[in-house]
Amino acid sequence: MPYAVPCGAQAGDAPAREDPWRVVLIRNWDAMYPINVTRETALRAALMDNPERVVEIYPEEIDSLRFGEAVDEEMVSLLRRKYKDMSVDLVIASGREPLLFAARHRAELWPGVPIVFNGVTEGELAGWKRPERTTGVTMIFDVEGTLALGAALVPSARAVYFVSGASDFDRFYLDMATRQARRFGRLEVRFIAGATQAETLARVAAIGPDAFVVYLTMLRDATGQIAAPGLGTLPRVVSASRVPVLASIHTQLGRGALAGSFARVDEHGRIAGLLARSVLEGADPDAIAVKADPQPVCQVDWNGLYRWAIPERNVPKACSIINRPPSLWETYFWPMVALIAIIVLQAVLISSLVIEIRRRRIAEDQSRERGAELARVARLSTVGALTASIAHEINQPMGAILSNAEAAEMMLDQGTLETATLREILADIRTEDLRASEVIQRLRKLLGERESTPVAMDVNREVAEALRHLAFDAARRGVMLTPVFSSEVPAILGDPVQVQQVIINLVVNAMDAVGQEPERQREVWIETRAVAGGAQAIVADRGPGLAPQDEARLFHSNFTSKKDGMGFGLSIVRTITEMHGGSVGHEPNVPHGSIFRVTFPAVGT
Repeated sequence: MPYAVPCGAQAGDAPAREDPWRVVLIRNWDAMYPINVTRETALRAALMDNPERVVEIYPEEIDSLRFGEAVDEEMVSLLRRKYKDMSVDLVIASGREPLLFAARHRAELWPGVPIVFNGVTEGELAGWKRPERTTGVTMIFDVEGTLALGAALVPSARAVYFVSGASDFDRFYLDMATRQARRFGRLEVRFIAGATQAETLARVAAIGPDAFVVYLTMLRDATGQIAAPGLGTLPRVVSASRVPVLASIHTQLGRGALAGSFARVDEHGRIAGLLARSVLEGADPDAIAVKADPQPVCQVDWNGLYRWAIPERNVPKACSIINRPPSLWETYFWPMVALIAIIVLQAVLISSLVIEIRRRRIAEDQSRERGAELARVARLSTVGALTASIAHEINQPMGAILSNAEAAEMMLDQGTLETATLREILADIRTEDLRASEVIQRLRKLLGERESTPVAMDVNREVAEALRHLAFDAARRGVMLTPVFSSEVPAILGDPVQVQQVIINLVVNAMDAVGQEPERQREVWIETRAVAGGAQAIVADRGPGLAPQDEARLFHSNFTSKKDGMGFGLSIVRTITEMHGGSVGHEPNVPHGSIFRVTFPAVGT
């Protein structure tokens, strides 16, 4: 398209337009073959990386695989018309056939235009004289390195099977592979070549152990069937094979092959692109030596190792492993760091809490021990004080009664006891007896009644407080206290200390009852629950229980089933419960043991 001068400007004022570099790219076969895609993508990227001028690429396909040289004349005629009025700066030939085609017809199609070739295997141009203004890079076909790699990965292998097709290119690669295998010399070489695809897959499936397969190329089979880019034979060979399948070309890796030693096609394309760029920028193609670039590399597919159960230790140190799944650490580095930090922080906090809980338990145990000791001392002091008081108060009337009785006895012995005197003695005895009775009544009133202000209280709280007082004693006896607290127990009105005393008495009795039982049965259940109009506390054990004849006298004073008991415990329980408007009852715990139920009215009832 001619350059247009902007309106109002003089022709001489317009900047001169710099023509683009026009590059004809001749490739062989289908453009979508992986080897063509990979190599050409890298070549274009290198060629068009910030060039001095715009680069225009005109791709052409001669497809010698399908048509050979039968359409050579028609192709030349078409290209002659196509590029008749176009100035071409460079011809890039990707492959042996495109190079030979460009060399044969350059004078007619693109006279004097330099040629840069790539994709030609080293050895393919043996005996061929390089034309003027032609340079390029070749690729190394490293079958010998692939065989060495296969022998390392499969140490038990004694044979190698080459799989190849029926096209001219297939046979050429097979010949090169055979020559290199002979130089290698450590494996018996066997061939699956020139057959149909079905025959090839069947023969591959029949390969026994102690061997591996090297897949070369299979562009055409014995029936003339072309392997289209999306229907390559390699994946089917891999699926059919029971032994590892190695690749001979870089782009075959990643389609099921285990490994291979080869020149990287993408790197080869990049080098060819840089070479083409230098020629466009003025480099003399005749001064640039043709060499093989890049050198082969050894690569192993991790998926192949997994498929054929090959240990990673068999991989030579010089080989790289591709497609290895990222480790958990690599995939989740920062989340793992955060998780570890949280775990460490939690460990520190938990350790601190454990230490604090241990200290608190030690302090609580010490407090319980002191509390138990103080309670014991208090009980002894109370008993001592009561004993001294009773002795002091009752000593005089008892002494007077004794003196009168002795006087009466003496008079009887002497025969001097008169009726009036006896009456006086009996009156004195009655008076002193009433006095002693008053002392006892006063003490009973002191012990049985005290002024207190009823308060609303939580039954669960008071039961828990009572159990706290008993925890040390229960642990000493080896008895397990099992509380079960209901969350819906209503509040009751009364004296917390007295309610606690009720629970303490019942639980102490239960602990006494299970004291002689096997250790696994030394358990006392304490349960709170809501009942109609109030709250109920239940104390149950699995001790020997009560005899049926004792049921009627259970809550009477002086009744006890203990050897050293005084018989006041259950009587006190009934007294306190009834003072709070409640009731207490007993029932057998089947199959053995006792259940005591204490019921208190709820506040307001």
